[in-house]
Amino acid sequence: MQDPSEQKWIAWVNKGLAAGIHQNVFEALFDREDLLDGARTATGFQDFGAMDFIEPLDLLLEGFDETSTLNPVGRLAGRWYLMRLLCNRLRFEAVWQNDPRIGSQTVRQPIFILGLPRTGSTLLHEVLAQHSSLRAPRFWESTFTPSRGPMDLYRTVAAAAQINLVNRMAPNLKGIHRLGARLPHECVTIQAHAMRSIQFHAAHRVSAYNEWLQTCDWEPAYQWHERYLKVLQCGEQEARWLLKAPGHMLGLEALESVYPDARFIQLHRDPAEVIPSMASLSVALRSAFSDAVDEWEIGRDTVEQWSRGLVNTLRLRKQNADLDARFIDIHYKELVSCPAEVVRRIVEFTGLSATAMFEQKVEHHLTQNGKGQHGHHDYSLSRFGFKRSDLDERFADYRAEHLRA
Repeated sequence: MQDPSEQKWIAWVNKGLAAGIHQNVFEALFDREDLLDGARTATGFQDFGAMDFIEPLDLLLEGFDETSTLNPVGRLAGRWYLMRLLCNRLRFEAVWQNDPRIGSQTVRQPIFILGLPRTGSTLLHEVLAQHSSLRAPRFWESTFTPSRGPMDLYRTVAAAAQINLVNRMAPNLKGIHRLGARLPHECVTIQAHAMRSIQFHAAHRVSAYNEWLQTCDWEPAYQWHERYLKVLQCGEQEARWLLKAPGHMLGLEALESVYPDARFIQLHRDPAEVIPSMASLSVALRSAFSDAVDEWEIGRDTVEQWSRGLVNTLRLRKQNADLDARFIDIHYKELVSCPAEVVRRIVEFTGLSATAMFEQKVEHHLTQNGKGQHGHHDYSLSRFGFKRSDLDERFADYRAEHLRA
């Protein structure tokens, strides 16, 4: 439940915005040309790079304007969010074009954590990032294109402020998914700059966009992703990238095309536990920006999306023996009950060195960040209109293959 003081604060902001801003201003918030021109004016740059983001951007603008039922705070936040992404694209292209070293780099044998969400992937991401040979993108540098100058400190502070604001508007979020400006972060934020990311529909009801995302060409998102990693690693000591996002299951074919030497850690958990947990995360996010959140609809969307992702991933693994050989499967129960042993298996599988220093870092991190350390997350199937038997039937093939006792 949301704290009453938080509810009053959000209601007060919404009331003030609704009273103080003319309706015509709200109608102009999601005009594509106005956004593009505004980003060019704000940055002083003109080149967005490949314009393959326009089609999904138009679908997002339609969704923000028509189906998201955004309150005044939500409409302004949606405008700011899209503007930030567009400004980042402009700054990124300027960095890319002005430094010829960037394009000549390679991203060597990246490691991707994927699988169903809510499977301990965040903890595993943070634990493995303790390894001296691995590099994970941090929240601040995924959110704001770094320049390797004094402004990066400002960007880090701005990212922390953004997290604080989101946690204030969605106070249940901290117990569901912890964020930190300098913590490892999911790839969804990097891919959002290509306007291809599951995070848009998770936070806002952009139905037409979400339908398009299920069958779209993911290649532009991974081409952008690779270029972004090259910008982040330029000038640093060489390291392997450690990357994470459940959404990679939707675009696995494109991912494998861009990163043919990638290694994969697929996490598994009972969908009857995953689906309501993920749906409650979406409810927490949407409730901060909309006064009309349909929990049963969110539940149906969540089932459809992750059923599709699992089917796609398991199909590609069965069809491609080379791809399948680059996967290691980890069950959530294993990760929770014996995390150090799981980490040792992953280190061996990925060809990393197992040092005493790394093992000490892993032990310390696990002690400091065990389950429940950063809040508790309560959820149920019935809240989203499900019975256990519904999900057991829907995910029967997956359960038979990966959740055998």
